[in-house]
Amino acid sequence: MIERKKIHFSPALSQSANRKGIALILTIAILVILTTIVYSLSSRVSIYKRRQEYIINYQSARYACDSAMKYALTRAIKLKMPLITREDSPDFSDLFALDHEQYKEILTTWAEEQNQAIIDRAEAEGYENPEVNTEPDRENTSGEMQAGTNGDPNEGGSGTLHDLFASLQNDGGFADANELTIPGPYGPEWPLVHEPIKFEIGNAKVEILFKDENAKFPLALALTKDTNLTRQATDALEIFCEWMQMELEEIEILAEQLEYITDYKEFSLKMKPVFFSKKNQTPVPTKSSSQSKRLRRSRVRAPRKPTTKAKRTARPAAGHVSDFAKLLHSSMITTSRMERPLPEMGERQESPMKYLGVWGVSKININTAPRQVLEAIFAFGGDQELIAEAIINQRKIKPYEKLEDLKEMHYGYTDSIDKVKPYLTTTSTFFTVEVRAVCGNAEASSVSLIEKRGTKITKIGMMSI
Repeated sequence: MIERKKIHFSPALSQSANRKGIALILTIAILVILTTIVYSLSSRVSIYKRRQEYIINYQSARYACDSAMKYALTRAIKLKMPLITREDSPDFSDLFALDHEQYKEILTTWAEEQNQAIIDRAEAEGYENPEVNTEPDRENTSGEMQAGTNGDPNEGGSGTLHDLFASLQNDGGFADANELTIPGPYGPEWPLVHEPIKFEIGNAKVEILFKDENAKFPLALALTKDTNLTRQATDALEIFCEWMQMELEEIEILAEQLEYITDYKEFSLKMKPVFFSKKNQTPVPTKSSSQSKRLRRSRVRAPRKPTTKAKRTARPAAGHVSDFAKLLHSSMITTSRMERPLPEMGERQESPMKYLGVWGVSKININTAPRQVLEAIFAFGGDQELIAEAIINQRKIKPYEKLEDLKEMHYGYTDSIDKVKPYLTTTSTFFTVEVRAVCGNAEASSVSLIEKRGTKITKIGMMSI
């Protein structure tokens, strides 16, 4: 028979093993707790450091933004904004309705026209006809950029021929559709009146933009309860919103909000200065001690009362623009939907708000307004599509100098032009100055509306973000 040995466990060994197990569990628990505490503290310290860093960066950005705004307003006094002719370039008016592919196609056609003009000039001078690349870079099936098929025309070939191209296009040789930008009325892209100004203040990078507010559709025109203007204003707003690809529900909401705003202030064609009286109180002059003694010895007189004079002060008509700007930037109107970029536009940031004037300006510059704005404003008189097309074709050759030129050149639409004339101008006087400062992860921006007449600058309103 097999003997079975009995194994006896010592109570001391069992207690020792239990103690070691408990100690191990406690050690692990303590390590987990300590790790959690350390991670929590490090996270809080990191958040605190980032918060402090953001506060410091924002203060730097805000200081740079405020300083740059003062500089911009000073710069605006000497800012010159000459209109240019754009006879040989596509008109900026048609860009909004174009998707990315159509936009590239226009640039390609424009580049071909410029290059053909250079080739014609070269052949006239006796040079050989070179190969030209006019097509822009496109994405292939793998998502990579693929260059045009004809190569770079500026590489190789006769140095004399290249010098001719450089002299014709100032340092460019043949036109490249990938580098072309369609100029606005002043040269830079619409609605800029000057190339962006960029510089640094301390650690902050600053950008200043000057934009033409008279080139946008004035939303203030819809803030009227005049029965003679309400219908035309409604039609103009609908035409503009349809151009902006807004949905019917969005148009109805906007119309309701504008009607609500008219309870606070109504638009009028002739905004006049507001006069109000302010009483200035003239204090009684004090008397010396000797004068007081002589007064006591003389007969008693009634005390002299302080005199008041009513001073009439005028609030300029530009103050109405400030009132409209405050209302249109308030919570009574929703602009978030109109700020969303439209799809299929590529890198172009096209949105309804880009073409909408929300600063209370009431006149449109026919030299700088795009097609959709011109068609919307001429809805007041009729024939809007024909008149807008005629204006665009004429101003590319030569900008209008005065409104009388508009009637003389397009006398067939005299009646329509007369009805819209109060809303038109040929010289922009209202501009927005946008300043954006970035320091690290912080950003500060300010927008000011100014009225510029010659060298006189009037700041009407400012909004900081």
